[in-house]
Amino acid sequence: MNDHLNPAAKGLFLSVLSGSDRVVVLGASGWFGATTAALLDGTSVPTLFIASRTKAIRVQDLSYDCVTWDLSAMEDFHPSVVIDCAFLTRDLVGTMPFDEYIDTNRLLTRRMLDTVRIPSVRRAVTVSSGAAVYPQDALLGTLVENPYGLLKREAERALEALANETGVSGVIARAWSVSGAYVQKPTSYAFSDFILQALAGHIDISAASKVYRRYAGVDDLLAVALATATESGTRVVDSGGELVEIQQLAEQVIATVNPSATISRPALSDAPPDLYYSSGKSWISSLESLEFSAYSLEDQIRAARLGLGRTLV
Repeated sequence: MNDHLNPAAKGLFLSVLSGSDRVVVLGASGWFGATTAALLDGTSVPTLFIASRTKAIRVQDLSYDCVTWDLSAMEDFHPSVVIDCAFLTRDLVGTMPFDEYIDTNRLLTRRMLDTVRIPSVRRAVTVSSGAAVYPQDALLGTLVENPYGLLKREAERALEALANETGVSGVIARAWSVSGAYVQKPTSYAFSDFILQALAGHIDISAASKVYRRYAGVDDLLAVALATATESGTRVVDSGGELVEIQQLAEQVIATVNPSATISRPALSDAPPDLYYSSGKSWISSLESLEFSAYSLEDQIRAARLGLGRTLV
């Protein structure tokens, strides 16, 4: 049993797949790709893991091999399900030439579309972001203002058009704030960073204004998204979860992983609150229709804690 996953998520994910399904995972070496691999781990489902370079992934409880993207090889594989997690993340915008960032992500989107066009494909899930629609539809802005969000929104629209054209069942899994054991840059995300800080004895909250979030496990989001891919056309699943202010998150982390840890935070200013979270409506609706129990905030903290300290190689 993989203690780093919600067992219900693994059960739901696998219940959607039949004995004849064949899965392609794009962006298989990243956080979402590794979580997909963990959901498939221990099964006999034929799977092709695609990454930017050929590599063997080894993470204690998880082992799988990635190959580079080759359309002919994927056509020969005859996939029925595509899980697309391939994208350069927002934190990379300032680390490379701007045009290269844009061109690379648009190339990844084209590869996703080419994969979904393979005649054998019946279901496709692409991982998107709340940045595609918050604080407004990114297509109403410019690449300079919100490159990551706009490029994600372009990918969403492209999958919508393709699904309508081909009859593929497509799902856009919009990740707003998520958690999980296979996070690769734990200090870049408050959720995992707070766990590391709590284990060290003290959480320092830098935000001097209110910050609100809803957290869902990556495994839960992927399972719900795949299970939602039942009819032709495209649906959107926005991640949800309990609405918490960042101090509440820190307090729950401490209560769960190290009750002796302390918290510090600057005095709150009059600045507007940070409200990056979904309404939660599509998440609740999806959970109810699937009769699925997503992990609670405490459950997510425990699962993420088990995975921290490991490195994908």
